[in-house]
Amino acid sequence: MSVKLNEYHVSRRTGFLLEDPLEKLPDYFEDWNWLSANAPDLISSHTLRREVEKIPILDYTRLIGYRELRLAHIQLSIIGSCYVWQEGDAGVPKSIPACIAVPWWNISQQIGLKPIIGHASFCLANWKYRDPSQPVSHDNLVSLYVLPGEEACDWFCVATCMVEFTFVEALEAIQDVLDGSYEEDDVKVANALIQITNTVDDMRKALKRMNEKLPADTFYNVLRPFLSGWGGESNPLPNGLIYEGISEEPVQLNGGSAAQSSTLQLLDSLLGIQHKPDKQKFLNKMRDYMPPAHSKLIEDVGNSSNFLKNLVNKTNNNRLQEAFNACVAAVTHLRSYHIQLVTKYIVIMANRNRSGKFEAVSKKGTGGTDLLPFLKELRDDTKETMVQ
Repeated sequence: MSVKLNEYHVSRRTGFLLEDPLEKLPDYFEDWNWLSANAPDLISSHTLRREVEKIPILDYTRLIGYRELRLAHIQLSIIGSCYVWQEGDAGVPKSIPACIAVPWWNISQQIGLKPIIGHASFCLANWKYRDPSQPVSHDNLVSLYVLPGEEACDWFCVATCMVEFTFVEALEAIQDVLDGSYEEDDVKVANALIQITNTVDDMRKALKRMNEKLPADTFYNVLRPFLSGWGGESNPLPNGLIYEGISEEPVQLNGGSAAQSSTLQLLDSLLGIQHKPDKQKFLNKMRDYMPPAHSKLIEDVGNSSNFLKNLVNKTNNNRLQEAFNACVAAVTHLRSYHIQLVTKYIVIMANRNRSGKFEAVSKKGTGGTDLLPFLKELRDDTKETMVQ
């Protein structure tokens, strides 16, 4: 039976983005509202930790509804990240206080996310329209909350959101590929694949605008450290971070990563793109950082991808095979452009003089991978999916 996107909390209006995110929590949670809104200034004055340690453990069960929970997760993720990285590598604490750790952990458990800043919070639920009466665009979006590097950080969030918004244009076509493959309707599938190809090209164009207002040195030295995880080699917290009031043992978690976006992983599953086992293991791990319904969608589409592969391989319809190959090529080109961005914003910057505050920031991704070899293998695996 074909997968139905509307059963996986995918919006026809915003895709994987949360519809109409809330901007502020009720007055009871004003400490969280204030700390998250003022985090960059508090980091600059080196006072965020002191302010955090003043607040009580608020009763997270007073949050009402899913959108309040998602907003609380953003706020606590920003406060928690800034608390850890306020003083750079040399000043990392081994634990985070219970006033943040207890609600952060429990809210994360409740909504199926991890208690760390990542794509699901910092992008998918961290946006609003400047003017709701106007169409979605880079210039009509703004992030609700930012990290140090304020204006550049806002643009990083906006450009990332626009890639997600652009993906919405492919949703109907993805459903047609799923249905048409199951029905063995090669004309329907070919037309849908052409639409997906056009959308993936538009996603690449949306991503290119990242360059306009995000200086490489600001991203690398100012913003990127706050998206880092805790645990693993070359990390100031190699054993992880203790969440006081939750566990006496440190917890290791990955930082934010483009692999936490459901867009490319869904396209991989749809097109039957197979990655090397070690690379696929990491991608599967990143699904644990997605909203659970989105992760389940990727899994279920992957389990249905044999319908498309069988149809493409056995058809005498050259147009279908050409449409499939063009779609795979578009995903390959998107991955190639992502490699260009990573080279500009991370690899080149890593080879220059870095800010001494964050010496542990390296060529590894905030998700923990050795970036260029990892991304190049993903791209090459994608290209190999084309049919002859």
